[in-house]
Amino acid sequence: MFISDDFCLVGLPGFPGPGRTAWRMVERDSEDFWYHVRFRICEGARARFKKLMPSDPSMLTHLLSQRSPEHKIEVVQVVTPACINGSSLEQMEKLISVIFGYDRNGECVLLHKVDSGAIYSSSPGVIDAGLLSNIRTIYDAMTAAGKHFHSTNYQTPNHSATTTAAG
Repeated sequence: MFISDDFCLVGLPGFPGPGRTAWRMVERDSEDFWYHVRFRICEGARARFKKLMPSDPSMLTHLLSQRSPEHKIEVVQVVTPACINGSSLEQMEKLISVIFGYDRNGECVLLHKVDSGAIYSSSPGVIDAGLLSNIRTIYDAMTAAGKHFHSTNYQTPNHSATTTAAG
């Protein structure tokens, strides 16, 4: 979830429109994944872009459901905290796919596959979709239709970029 202080509210009359508010800064306390989605909105012969930052997979799913011939997704990126990506900083990477399923304890696990081939997991040590049950695809950049992956697409690649969440 993104949080903001009232001090950061832009209070210009009529801006940015009915039912909306503008903020000069937001903060984030959570060490979870969040997303950056770029839509291309076609209005006749003109196109404009909208960038949205869903804070969780359910909001990402909602945004993906808004796709239409006039509202096309150009790219989805995932932002991973350092404790998940294994570096010293958060990283934004192009998202190839995200699935969720349940481990043998019944806990929900998210697996994010990024352009580099790395797989980031919301559960330490679980990076193979074959270990999950009731698997559902939230996003698949290759098909953009949300079709299910075979679990072999989520087996651990043999390189150090594959990472798991640290608790």
